[in-house]
Amino acid sequence: MKAAASDRVRHLRRHSRRYLIPAFALGCLYLFVFPHPSGKEGFFRPVWSRLIPGRAAEGEGRPVSFRAGRHFGFVRLDGGLEYVGEELHGVALSDAGFINYARVADNFVFQDPQGRFLYGVRGFGYPVLSPGGGELYSVSTDLNTLKRLERDGEVLWAASFFSPITSLALSGEECAVGLLDGTVKLIDAKGRIAQDFVPGGSRIPVILGVAFRQDRLAVLSGIDPQRLSLLTRKNGAFAGGEALVAGSDLRRESLMRFTADGGFLAYETESGLALRELTGKGGGQLPGRVLALDSSPGGILAVGQRDGAGSRLSLLRPLAPPLYSRRLPAGELFLRFLDGSLLVGFPGRLLRADYLEG
Repeated sequence: MKAAASDRVRHLRRHSRRYLIPAFALGCLYLFVFPHPSGKEGFFRPVWSRLIPGRAAEGEGRPVSFRAGRHFGFVRLDGGLEYVGEELHGVALSDAGFINYARVADNFVFQDPQGRFLYGVRGFGYPVLSPGGGELYSVSTDLNTLKRLERDGEVLWAASFFSPITSLALSGEECAVGLLDGTVKLIDAKGRIAQDFVPGGSRIPVILGVAFRQDRLAVLSGIDPQRLSLLTRKNGAFAGGEALVAGSDLRRESLMRFTADGGFLAYETESGLALRELTGKGGGQLPGRVLALDSSPGGILAVGQRDGAGSRLSLLRPLAPPLYSRRLPAGELFLRFLDGSLLVGFPGRLLRADYLEG
């Protein structure tokens, strides 16, 4: 982590040679990860790069959460690190704070973006935080029970199932829970099962992935064949929509997301990332094991995929040629859009680049 500004000025002459090699390496890293623009087109401009782990530094702006390999933390858009930690067994991470938990957790300790203790509650399995950090859930170690917890430790509600949980998606205070028996349970803010959905149509029933938002539900289900169901909420219930053969044979949970602009569903198959248009019949696929995925409100998709011992970062608009694609040596990736800024995390490094048009 860079020293404070006053220290840099005081020691500039003395240590100018020491900074020459890191500066050159940083320049090479920018050239390697992000290209220079040519002509009037969209491009990503590198803004800063930070070593992870690094020391916290003062700055301005709201800190946001990130991951970089087994490290996680909070960073401001100006590049100042608010906090960096290393996960134990796992970490439930949100912009409001985090719970870094061991394999066997008797208590969930919630810490703020500066790492300060905010509250602790009795642990029930594994913690799950909503993206904003306002809702805390726990999944039992046998995967048969989901609980909603308050900060004072009170269990607001508990839902138990006869079949293990295979997928979980949150939308506000509602949950979509996929089960091994091929059922999706929609749970409302009070813990009541508001709706059951059974896709069916496969030799082996199982829910492999769920994407959920207020007005849309997407489910990847079954083996032989694998099916994709797209449902729309009408009069308070999900119904209708499409049910089609996915052309996939995935045998684990699928990473599924609706894009931030609401136009597409992105979901993982055994051969790569599939894209499905929600208001039409368009679709496409990027081959390669998916490592990370995020989208911007402006309709750009960032995808990290396995590429040999490393990975490939691709930036694209769905159903259009990639805006950018480059191989990286890191085998792990974290991607997050913040409006027009993209955070890229991998073991030992966190980058920020901004999308511009010109």
